Amino acid sequence: MNLMGKSAIVTGAASGIGKGIAELLASQGVSVAIADVNLDAAQNVASAIGSAGGKAMGVAMDVTSEEAVNGATDRVARAFGGVDILVSNAGIQIVNPIESYSFADWKKMLAIHVDGAS
Repeated sequence: MNLMGKSAIVTGAASGIGKGIAELLASQGVSVAIADVNLDAAQNVASAIGSAGGKAMGVAMDVTSEEAVNGATDRVARAFGGVDILVSNAGIQIVNPIESYSFADWKKMLAIHVDGAS
């Protein structure tokens, strides 16, 4: 599959699996938006991709906020001329025994993993 010239948003791309996905896409000629709640880390990854010859931009995105998602997506679409690919990778891990797992942590995890992916 030829991805050259396509554009992508990868959520949770400032580290881990998302970073690896963004780096791979960029190596295939995709312009990649590194979307993460940690803007500094997202910009660092985008800078590293740029130094390696790829095209990337860091954007702040909290996937639990429709306003944040829409705003960042609009910025990426303007910068790249559209968005062809979305990788909904953002996620967290909250590990607690069930008897001490707070409802707030449960709701946070669902907001990121379920709402943030839709």
